[in-house]
Amino acid sequence: MGGPTNNGGIVFQWLKEVLGEKEVQQALASGGSPYDLLTQLAQGVKPGADGLLFLPFLNGERAPYWDANARGSFIGLTLSHQKPHMIRAGLEGVIFSMYSIGEALERLAGSPANIFASGGFARSPLWLQILTDIFGHEVQVPVSHQSSAWGAAWFGLYALGEVSSLSAIKESIPMKETYTPNSVNHDFYNELYQTYSQLYFALKPHFSELATLQRGK
Repeated sequence: MGGPTNNGGIVFQWLKEVLGEKEVQQALASGGSPYDLLTQLAQGVKPGADGLLFLPFLNGERAPYWDANARGSFIGLTLSHQKPHMIRAGLEGVIFSMYSIGEALERLAGSPANIFASGGFARSPLWLQILTDIFGHEVQVPVSHQSSAWGAAWFGLYALGEVSSLSAIKESIPMKETYTPNSVNHDFYNELYQTYSQLYFALKPHFSELATLQRGK
């Protein structure tokens, strides 16, 4: 059981390409990562990005809306918002989207006993803290963020008879660290999510109209 999303790391990549020209140049000169530089900017912004929300549907969306016409949106922009706010709102928007999938799964299967984070975003301490603060649940991070590759390798080991069962993989996943939610941040994010969760439905008719316009180019 699960829920797929079209808009995870690709959102951060888009933010880097649109807003991160300076950071890309700095990273090329220093040998660092533009994503780390952009994350440092977002780190300096308070949770909630001073009331700026981002719907991360840059590529349509699958779960929980199943709507190819869904579109990305910054909501709440003011003159006081700068690039760091937009980066932070983008990172938070991706996790709010994941949380909406989590809500749908909870209705079917109940509350999670454990949350594990893997994939490229799991290399970002800020993104992981946003995740645990929004979900209000401890998040465990394996040593390797490539869990899909590890699962595929385990299937191979099982086929070769090198391991006893598929479920035995649970005993062979070394954990790196655990992130603990900040209760104040969680309460704030929970309040902000009430607005986020209504925005898709409020904007859906306009998404459809805009998608039709875009396809008619």
